[in-house]
Formats: sequence, structure tokens, C-alpha cells
Amino acid sequence: MQTRNTNFYDIMAQGLNGFKNYQEFINDTVAKKYNVPQTEGFAWDDKIQTGFTYEALEAEMGVYAMATFVDLDSPGGTHATTGAKLSSGDIPRFKHGFKMDEKELREQIMLAEQFGSVTSEMQDTLQMLLFNSSDKLIGGNYNTLTYQRHQAVSTGAFALTSTNNPGGITGVTFDFGVPAANKLKAGGFGSIGTKYAWSSASANPIGDLQDMVQFADDNNIPYGSFEMSKKLWNTFRSHINVKSQVAVGINMAADLTNVGSMTFMDTQIKAYLEGIGLPPITIIDSLVSVDKFNPATRKVEYTTIRPFDEAKVVLRPAGELGTIKAVRPLVYPDPAARIAFMDGGRTVLKQTFDSKNVIQYIESELTALVVPNTSRFILQLKTDEAAG
Repeated sequence: MQTRNTNFYDIMAQGLNGFKNYQEFINDTVAKKYNVPQTEGFAWDDKIQTGFTYEALEAEMGVYAMATFVDLDSPGGTHATTGAKLSSGDIPRFKHGFKMDEKELREQIMLAEQFGSVTSEMQDTLQMLLFNSSDKLIGGNYNTLTYQRHQAVSTGAFALTSTNNPGGITGVTFDFGVPAANKLKAGGFGSIGTKYAWSSASANPIGDLQDMVQFADDNNIPYGSFEMSKKLWNTFRSHINVKSQVAVGINMAADLTNVGSMTFMDTQIKAYLEGIGLPPITIIDSLVSVDKFNPATRKVEYTTIRPFDEAKVVLRPAGELGTIKAVRPLVYPDPAARIAFMDGGRTVLKQTFDSKNVIQYIESELTALVVPNTSRFILQLKTDEAAG
């Protein structure tokens, strides 16, 4: 009779074939795929915090202040080196994990028992299973940061709800303090007369973008580019008044009789907009998904969410918008676990083995929050309702 110890059933160890440990595996496979999160304008804060609070400081945007004119014997003025405190709160921790394809693992264990060892083909299968498991966790983390980024920019806040965080904590909102005056509504804000949402044929979407730029200029707000969702861009590019203006811009003698049926390439529209002095437009086409167990069907259901508010146009500064603040994970020594880190030690991956039930688990933990420090320079135009 053959006896098997727990090391024999710790079959995912075979997935490390060619690697001396889990950290080396992560460095050589997953980390090469994920260099940085897709959070344009937000990079990891250089400081990894040890506590769970954050403070967002308003940046001065690198403005060179003029010197003070004084008489011959008077001292000059002293420039401020820090901004004002914007907000503070607790940084959320997000964790997820799963049984590493229990059915697949059990099949491989049965094969190992049959042959008395793990073959090279089985090692390849297990290594791919280990990669896919780790990949899904890191990809999910980065989707979470992408969601935070787009919510912060397009709404000025990040809220934990039953929609984006089923099964987790809800009713928590991180408000990043975009000034109320910067939250504008479509239809020539600041002007006199009837104002229209972009759903109206009487709306003037290009005029609204021009008004945003004018508002920024009037209020000394630096700007670099517009951002809007792919869905809103499709509404914009198909609007009759946008088509008319682009057609005339391309050819001043254009016949506008059938302008509604005209089509223009995105490059043509963007070239016209930049030609009349508007900043570039970045189209956001990101999707994230969340899973939730449905007790009625007893199945896990996936919901797709578009993280960028589809009713908003944002005029944002160029360059850095803020940072991703993270807390260093606390990891206790566990001789039965394989542990690896990513993102400069901010993310921890832990692989454990339940010898009693012969199941392998893998889990990821990251405590991080995308925090803008330029909130007062972000303009948000709401396009789906008339502005009163």
C-alpha cells in the first residue's frame, strides 16, 4: 500500500516548474504583463502608508508666482509651499480569491495517483492554471483602480454601492471636493435664455464645449484635454448641429439639405474641434465587471459596468491629476503558504493548501484609493438634462 503525505497533494507546487518560488513566478510572468495600472493621470504614491487614513492636498499645479515689488529696504513675500487640506478618510481594502479550479486540480491529483508522479504535461497544465488564477486576481485589482479613477474624474467621488461592491461594504462615499461651481450643465451655462440637454435637437454641443473652455479661461483654471465616454461621443458626433458645423468647417459651401445623413470620421471631427481652438478629446471606452451570487438561480451572475459617467464631459488639467495611495499589507509568516508581492510591495498574493479537503486557494489583497489632488481644476459638464 502506498501512502501519500500532504506534499504529494499540494499539487500546485508542480505549477512552479522551473521557478524556485511563487515570487519568482509572479515576477517573470504576471508582472511582465501588468507593468502599471491603467489609471492615466494617477501613479502610485511614492510613500506606502502604514495606516489606513489619507489626506489629499491640493497641488499648486507648478505655477511660478511673480516676485513681490517692494521698496529698497523691505523683504519680499514668502510663497506657500503646500496647498489646503481637501479631505480625509479611510482607505478601502479590496480582497478577492477563489478555489483554483477545484475540478481541474482533483483531475490532476487523480492522474498523479494513477501514475505515481506528475508528468511534464501535467506540470504545464498546472503552471497555466497558476498563471490564469494569478492573472485574474491582478487584473481584477487593476480594474478596481480603473473604476476608481474614472469615477473620481467624471463624478468627483467614489462610492461603494450594492452595484459595484455586492457582498461587501456599502454606503461609503469618498468625495474629492470638486467645487460646485465646476459642476456645470449643458446649454450655454452662464448665458441668458433657454438651455438644452444634448438629447435635444436644439442643443449646441460644440458651443457647450466652447463655453467650458471659456469658463476655465475666465476662472484661471488650467486645462489639457476633454474626456467623455464612448457612448456620449457617439451622441455628440451624430448630433445634427455638430454635423452641420463640421460640414461647413470642411467646406464653407457645403449643402446642408441632407446633413443628417452625412457621416464624418472621428479624425475629421476632432481636427475641426482643435482647429477652432478646443483642446483634444480623449474617448473613454472602459468596462469593468462584478460578480454576484443569485440565490434564486444558485448561479454567479456577472454585471458589466461602465466606470466613466456616460452623461458627463470633463475638462481636465494636463499631466498628473493625483496619486494612488496605498497601505503596506501586513503579512504574517506562514510556512504552509506561498506568498508573492506586486506593485512595489503594495499588493500581496497568497496561495494556501487545505490538506483536509485537498483544495488549493489563492487570494489577493490590496488597500488603495485613487485620490485627486487637482479637484479644483476639474470641470464636469452634465449633458443629460436641461440646466435650469
